[in-house]
Amino acid sequence: MGEMKLYELVNQYHIGTELTCAEAMFMACNEYYHLNLSEETRKMFSVMGIGMQTEHSCCGAFTVAVGIIGLMTAKEGQTDVDNMEGYQMISELTDFMLGFYGTLHCMELQRLEITGFENPCHAIVEALAKKLEELLEGCSMMLSANEEQLYS
Repeated sequence: MGEMKLYELVNQYHIGTELTCAEAMFMACNEYYHLNLSEETRKMFSVMGIGMQTEHSCCGAFTVAVGIIGLMTAKEGQTDVDNMEGYQMISELTDFMLGFYGTLHCMELQRLEITGFENPCHAIVEALAKKLEELLEGCSMMLSANEEQLYS
């Protein structure tokens, strides 16, 4: 993980650029976690910004964050139902968004007035990045502890 925090990278990719919230979250996570995800993967996530390009769907940055959680927690060959760690993180991320902003819906989020931010999406994407980093930090600590037990 780099010297910058994940939210700082997200802001760098999002504020003052043409990138959507989803693209900024993807680019920042790819760099921060050294995922080396392909251009094809970037393209897949690129249409998720602006509420799946319609403003009538889920926040794109949230959707990308959920994808990153899946990528970081799913085991090879594991089915969706077996990934309880991922489920717990997504549940926490959802509860965070609903508790703090009251919705996951892009259009509703864009209408919020958030003190200190000209564009509410900048605040939301930053907060999502902070929460995602917190959740995945716990994940990496658990993975490290499990690896230590295996090799001792």
